[in-house]
Amino acid sequence: MEKKKEASKSRKMPVQKRSKATVDAIIQASTYILMKSGWGGFTTNAIAERAGVNISSLYQFFPNKESIVAEMQKRHSDDMRADLLDTLSNLPAGLTFREVLTEIIDVLVKKHQMEPEVHKVLNKEIPFTVRSVLDEATELRDQLLFILKPHMVNVPDPKLSIYIIGVSIDAVINEVISSRPHMLSEAALTTELVTLLERFLIRPI
Repeated sequence: MEKKKEASKSRKMPVQKRSKATVDAIIQASTYILMKSGWGGFTTNAIAERAGVNISSLYQFFPNKESIVAEMQKRHSDDMRADLLDTLSNLPAGLTFREVLTEIIDVLVKKHQMEPEVHKVLNKEIPFTVRSVLDEATELRDQLLFILKPHMVNVPDPKLSIYIIGVSIDAVINEVISSRPHMLSEAALTTELVTLLERFLIRPI
């Protein structure tokens, strides 16, 4: 497990504009190849060729394709976390718990409406052994715990509950992307997910 974690890390962070442009090109090329060829066609040589960079340039930043996937997922996670934090920090006063949950779910659904095919590929094509290592969202879960814990009723282990709802919501949205992508634009999806969370986090005494 530790070896896989190390393998998923990029070699260095780009600082200069040219280096950032190279990394961006690699990520864009990787997204294209995953969508067109799946994991089987996802090789560092194919990525370098598509990005228009020398293979040695790619290896300056990424030791292997797992580390590229890690960067793709990190960018997605960072972007979603930033949007979620922005939403939570600007919530109007006096919202009900259900309204707070609606704001959270709305952000998550809308972020997945952007490039749904990319999310589908990351969820379905990447081997589970790679996905499980790269799935690290502890910071985001801690932030959600801070926001939601005061509203919980009769929840014995709030931290565990936050973990469970995170896994559950992610699983539902990813399944919707894979089998019923049109639902991402339907208000009913948000309503049902909010109801699911509300009933799980407010339990009969």
